[in-house]
Amino acid sequence: MVKKPGTDDAVSPVIATILLVAVVVILVAVISAAVLPMAGNLGTVKSASVTVTLNEAGTLPVVTLIGGSDAGSLRNLTVYVSETVAISKENPKVGIPYSPNGGVSAFHNSQTVNVVGEFNDSTVQTLYTGTLVFK
Repeated sequence: MVKKPGTDDAVSPVIATILLVAVVVILVAVISAAVLPMAGNLGTVKSASVTVTLNEAGTLPVVTLIGGSDAGSLRNLTVYVSETVAISKENPKVGIPYSPNGGVSAFHNSQTVNVVGEFNDSTVQTLYTGTLVFK
């Protein structure tokens, strides 16, 4: 069908595109205004690295703080073996291996190990989570 001169569409494609972009921009602004205040509760991530190995007998964990930009501000290092506190060391130093000090019996079989660090600004962060196979 041939159009007669002067009979145009109600809205040209250019105006329709501009309106569509305007609607999208307004939606993004409204959603951002609602969501961004929720991000204010996020804490900072600390950088501290540890290695977790077994002692010579293969029955206890040994944890060594190996570095990271926040390693010097680490106030406490706690090692949990299947929810049992195996090691708790205040002011750990880089390069020194820490193992349980009495009161902790040998572990056996496969166990989940979590290393949690508490920093001087009271930030608490998991530094390691893994599974060790004890003898």
